[in-house]
Amino acid sequence: MTDKKESDFDKVFNVWDILVIAFGAMIGWAWVVSSGDWIDRGGVIGAMLGFGLGGIMIFFIGLTYAELTPAMPDCGGEHVFSYRAMGPTGSFVCTWAIILGYVSVVCFEACALPTIVTYLFPSFLQGYLYTVAGFDIYASWLAVAIIMAIFITYINIRGAKTAAIVQTVLTCIIGGAGILLVVGSVISGSPSNLDGQVFVGDNTGSVLGNILRVAMMTPFYFIGFDVIPQAAEEINVPLKKIAKMLLLSILLAVAFYVLIIFAVGYVLSPDAIAQSESSGSGLVTADAMARAFHTDVMAKVLIIGGLCGVLTSWNSFMIGGSRAMYSMAESYMIPPVFGKLSARYKTPWVSIGLIGLLSCLAPLLGRKMLVWIVDAGNLACCVAYCMVAISFVILRRKAPDMPRPYKVKHYKLVGFMAIAMSGFMVIMYCIPGSAAALVPTEWAFVGGWALLGVIFYFACKARYGKKFGTLVEVANDELDKDYARERSAAASIAAGEAAKGAGAGAAAAAKARGKVSTIGQAEVSAAVSAVTSAAATAGEPVARTFSYYAPVNLTFGAGTLARTGELAKPLGSKALIVTGHSSAKKTGVYDKVNDSLKAAGIATGLFDKASANPLTTTVEEGARVAKDGGYDMVVGLGGGSVMDCAKGIAFMAKNDGDVNDYIYGRKSSDVALPLVLIPTTCGSGSEANGFAVLTNPENGDKKSLRCPAIMAKRSIVDPEAMMTMPKGQLAAVGFDAFCHCFEAYTAKNAQPFTDALALYAIPLILDSLPRLVAGTGTLKDWENMSQAATIGGLVIGTAGITLTHAMEHPVSGLKNVTHGRGLAAIAPTVVEATWQGDRFKFGRLARLMGGYTAEDCAEKIRGFERKIGLEVTLSELGISESDIPWLTENAMKVSQANIDNTRTEIGAEDISELYRKAL
Repeated sequence: MTDKKESDFDKVFNVWDILVIAFGAMIGWAWVVSSGDWIDRGGVIGAMLGFGLGGIMIFFIGLTYAELTPAMPDCGGEHVFSYRAMGPTGSFVCTWAIILGYVSVVCFEACALPTIVTYLFPSFLQGYLYTVAGFDIYASWLAVAIIMAIFITYINIRGAKTAAIVQTVLTCIIGGAGILLVVGSVISGSPSNLDGQVFVGDNTGSVLGNILRVAMMTPFYFIGFDVIPQAAEEINVPLKKIAKMLLLSILLAVAFYVLIIFAVGYVLSPDAIAQSESSGSGLVTADAMARAFHTDVMAKVLIIGGLCGVLTSWNSFMIGGSRAMYSMAESYMIPPVFGKLSARYKTPWVSIGLIGLLSCLAPLLGRKMLVWIVDAGNLACCVAYCMVAISFVILRRKAPDMPRPYKVKHYKLVGFMAIAMSGFMVIMYCIPGSAAALVPTEWAFVGGWALLGVIFYFACKARYGKKFGTLVEVANDELDKDYARERSAAASIAAGEAAKGAGAGAAAAAKARGKVSTIGQAEVSAAVSAVTSAAATAGEPVARTFSYYAPVNLTFGAGTLARTGELAKPLGSKALIVTGHSSAKKTGVYDKVNDSLKAAGIATGLFDKASANPLTTTVEEGARVAKDGGYDMVVGLGGGSVMDCAKGIAFMAKNDGDVNDYIYGRKSSDVALPLVLIPTTCGSGSEANGFAVLTNPENGDKKSLRCPAIMAKRSIVDPEAMMTMPKGQLAAVGFDAFCHCFEAYTAKNAQPFTDALALYAIPLILDSLPRLVAGTGTLKDWENMSQAATIGGLVIGTAGITLTHAMEHPVSGLKNVTHGRGLAAIAPTVVEATWQGDRFKFGRLARLMGGYTAEDCAEKIRGFERKIGLEVTLSELGISESDIPWLTENAMKVSQANIDNTRTEIGAEDISELYRKAL
């Protein structure tokens, strides 16, 4: 199941949540202000029939959504449907259109809300500022709009469930207001009020024509049910029920509008409606409420219900718009920053924040401008509906065997009607003189949005290359029965492993906690038997002799940097401090170390020319400085590159000749100046092993100098010294530490001590690194990462590294890219090609990352990369197809030992193909 991933969202929506989100999206403010106009157009019964006919039109479109949503319950809805049917370009057009629809409504509601407050409190408008398109902007009006925009944004960032709770409360108020109106109308109204307004028209033809006029207008009031598929990944409901709730929400919205029209017409005569429309406010429904209960107070109650309708629509489209943006960002169709989820609330906070910002700015344009924008957005929604309807038909032909929990009967008829209805709505916007025709200003907004989409399309395609338009489906146990069975078997095996380590009681406890799947016991037993048999056939490595040697004198803990002088004093009296160009100085770490050494009576000098991917020429230059200055120890202060450079300097300060001779084994030595290594990044683990990776600038070879003498005499690991790393650097070095541990664990040279250490360190990285990158980590997380990085250095010092590092070293040697980013580009591809070499170990790694079997491992690594913002390809690092022959040759030349340490047999052709896949 390498093409699927586990959902990053929390499943928090229940049946009621999705119903009120969809219903609330369709019930805005129009039912308060437009009921009189609907009756004027078609009459009371005529308008009711028109809305019923319009509901049937939209119901056909809803049927296509009802089939597609449970079949593809991934975040993004239309994005996924159109992608599976039409590919990346069709998906881009469809999703880009629906985003305009959602964002336009959010911005419009930001203006509608303070306008409603004006109806409640006529003296509310204070502090005139300016006029836009004939609409006066007041400070009080603007303040309410912006405050509510911030509130709605905060609610949505705070969590999907929080937004659903707010939606429930508001929807109940809307429903209560509507029920009061209908009940009051039945009690206080009279059939005589219908006289003269049952239908509008002099003959049957004109009556039917007026009913059709209302029907053509009504589908635009039902836009919003499609928010359900946008949030499908967050719904904790049986898939078939999602479809039923979607259709039910449409039926409820139709019923609501029909009953409101009846209530207004039953309690208000034609003259009363005309008087209400000419009174200034035009709130016919509110006047009907006042007439039904014989008090103006109830008119305000209904207006409050209408205000809640604005908020529910606003809230729903905020949810839908942010999820649509998230899905496009996940596919690299827009910058991936919009796909970031809040670590705490599991909401797409960047996308929500952008929409929230737009809703804060929208009121500055005035209500008239927003009417134009929302009309443009309605057209965009209809375009998306049409594309979804087309996708529905295409997928019936293209993927007939796709699991469909809710399968629509007579799909050809439904598809034709859905395409015809949505296409008709699009045409109505385009035909001059029609009731829905866009004006030139609105077409300008449509054109501007389309142009912006074209820019994003080509810019993202150029920047993200092969990642543009990718779609990773989310695993779903209800749809993927085989996947669920495999997970069940793996969970049972994991419980068995726990039993081996902690006794039968631990296994029973794990089972009690629900760690073992509840899928049918016969299926579980069969799957467990098959997988266990395969594991037994593969077997654990044959028992063998091994040795473990890691003479590291390590001091660990926050604040230990201050003890540098005390710990280094026995090693010498004059220290050459090796650093990078500036970071250790800027952060103050260099001054702390230098002061501590001097306080202990140790003279110091500085060599600050170490760089990323340290060069052999820099090492030789530093060695001359050490020799000429009479230094008797070297202090390496920095990341892995600095420490490797310091090791090389300490070695060459005691040895003659060219360092490359020692790297390639043409010469050997076991002497070096004493080394004190102080890491300021938590990645390389260089402080815990006896080799230094150096690059020859003449030929690009990146290879290790190995010698027990360059094992640090003192390693000082202070987590506080690492806290100033930029997030990008932190992610890269942290992933390097992760690779050290998983490569050592799966290496041919792995042995029980390195396995135990690696299995201790990997969970620390998986748990703490995402929080640190997200900026929510604590000192404990820094301690975890520091320990794990040092352990990574220890285990590769004994078990070694494998193909991932072997393939990356030529990449950073050729292009001088950040080592961790190069590893991130290569690791998943390598794991996909090598997990068969040890299903047991790769399966265990997959389970540590939330997967189940060895096949899951590569995709889980990709998911981890996404969490830390490190999903990258070789092409993005500057590697092209023409570089592959040199990279392959260099990997075979420089890193043959690491290739041989990989459990799967790999040749030059295999490596070339893996480079190609990683582009």
